[in-house]
Amino acid sequence: MRLAFLGPVPPAATGIADYDADVLAMVARRHAVDVFVDQDSVDRSRLPAGCAVHAQAEFSERHRLERYDLAIHQLGNSLHHAFVYPHLARVPGLLVLHELVLHHSRARMLLASGDGAGRYRAELAYSHPDQADRLAEAHFGTVGDLLPYAYPLFRLPVEASRATAVHNEFMAAAIRAEVPEAPVVRVRMPASAAEVPPDAVAALRARHGIAPEAFVVAVFGLLTREKRIETVARAVARAAVHLPAVRLLLVGPVPDPGELRALLDRHGVASRAIVTGRVAFEELPAHLEAADLVAQLRYPTARETSAALLRVLAQGRPAVVSDLAHLAEIPRDAVVRADVSDEEGELTRAILRLASAPRERERLSRAAVDYVRREHSPERCLASYEEAMAAAVGAPLPPPRAWPAHWRER
Repeated sequence: MRLAFLGPVPPAATGIADYDADVLAMVARRHAVDVFVDQDSVDRSRLPAGCAVHAQAEFSERHRLERYDLAIHQLGNSLHHAFVYPHLARVPGLLVLHELVLHHSRARMLLASGDGAGRYRAELAYSHPDQADRLAEAHFGTVGDLLPYAYPLFRLPVEASRATAVHNEFMAAAIRAEVPEAPVVRVRMPASAAEVPPDAVAALRARHGIAPEAFVVAVFGLLTREKRIETVARAVARAAVHLPAVRLLLVGPVPDPGELRALLDRHGVASRAIVTGRVAFEELPAHLEAADLVAQLRYPTARETSAALLRVLAQGRPAVVSDLAHLAEIPRDAVVRADVSDEEGELTRAILRLASAPRERERLSRAAVDYVRREHSPERCLASYEEAMAAAVGAPLPPPRAWPAHWRER
């Protein structure tokens, strides 16, 4: 097939860009792919040689001149995906929905446009008619950010697509409940271990002043409040009373460095914390293997499948995760699950227990690697994408609906 692929790619500062590069590497082996982006630069070394890369503004004209067999729209809850919305409305295709909740970013997109408040209210009224007025007033009149998680705003993109692909069964069930007629297919998220030179981890730990006997607790990914950084810092502080050699390694972009520094100071862990910021993709595996235990907590959640977590597991690192319904597919023996009502206590106990239990850490490592090899191999990912693409090509165009005017006019 001749495919159009719309989404961010490296070096865009979003994990979905790395995911898109991995998917393109597989799909481009069987199909001709044009990639459409909205970013200033593209790291061509991360993309297949046969993929042409174009500015997103060229998509409509290129599709008019020589129609693509299928457009694949990668959509997540960030402004990196803002450019995808107009195209998925004009050229229905396969929607790959990375997060169930789109409300935060969609509200920001709409409110920044002309008549933004009116368009935002219109989408609320369409997707959540019984609560639209209350939602709008809450959004405009408060600074709270939990309400959007309950009203995700995925209905319009799903209805405008020929088929929707998701990465976990929780999301699939939620979409089928909201839009029963929509074809929904689960695709696997690719993940695999990277080769790390034998001396790379020791060199990395030495560079950061981490002693060989230190027990390193790490967090990976965008270091937002939702990653429960404060909970992790408090747990490390409590564990340090009994485990003086514990260190905290924070790897990923930091939205507010001042706030993070203040948080670490407030909980007395600044002196034992290393904050790397965003690291080069090729350096990430060594950072993963520098961790003895990874705390990959999440609340509130957009019900996404975490690429960061899958990389942690693929690399064989023991991990503590929030015990959430959409993570139920990960075998219980492959991770340590923390009850969200006592995450701090659960994580503290896990640190202390696993620091003195190398055999248990090794068991977790083997189970994690086995799970990722079995469920998230490149071969399984490609097969699931082929199934999703076939479902989209075989589905009819979305029927006309009483969409908000700014959708119907596209």
